[in-house]
Amino acid sequence: MIFFYELLFVLIAVSAVFIGEAWSRLAAFGFLSFWFVVTLLGYASLGARLTLEGALSDEDRRWFADARDGLGHLRLLFGLAALAALAWRLIAG
Repeated sequence: MIFFYELLFVLIAVSAVFIGEAWSRLAAFGFLSFWFVVTLLGYASLGARLTLEGALSDEDRRWFADARDGLGHLRLLFGLAALAALAWRLIAG
């Protein structure tokens, strides 16, 4: 499942580069920041779901834990990409 998240990140990051070059670097930063917030909310949602006692089977619990870990990885990637886009905006103008 982590491969899916990494592929999603690459597609969105390439889109952000096109947005930055064709339109606005600030818009690219906003685009990446939006996806960072989406992954942050998804991570929190899956974490909250895992805290429910007795509501999930062992198989569901493993799936939610894997999905949460993948979103945690994706959250880190989007956070770093948003920082890089902000630096790109500040340095390149």
